[in-house]
Amino acid sequence: MNPDEAAIRQVLERWAEATRDGRQDEVLAHHQDDLVIFDVLSPLRSTSAARYRDSWGSWQPDPRGAVVFDLQDLTVEAGADLGYAFGLLECGGTLPDGATFSDTVRITFCLRKGEGQWKVAHQHVSKPIERG
Repeated sequence: MNPDEAAIRQVLERWAEATRDGRQDEVLAHHQDDLVIFDVLSPLRSTSAARYRDSWGSWQPDPRGAVVFDLQDLTVEAGADLGYAFGLLECGGTLPDGATFSDTVRITFCLRKGEGQWKVAHQHVSKPIERG
């Protein structure tokens, strides 16, 4: 793994760790302000980090105890100033009413390097539609 791939992996690990630990002020610390995020929950498209952050109140769970938010099978590629990563994300925890939730979703990130720092320019979280 080259140094830029390792740096991208570290950015994404910090994102997952901040989310898992409930450190909301740090979740988007390595995201560009003018990014596009596609998420599994509404709104499906956010056109800035601030808009995405503002949407959290409507869907962000308020888990009790340990939270699962773990990157799995992450593949990372990096060029001189553009990189991408994709894999799976395992999510889970216990809600205030005692109900548990667990899910695995797909993740894709596009990153740009500027002034020596990698920042997320695009984030896509999705889940296949189950057809019966």
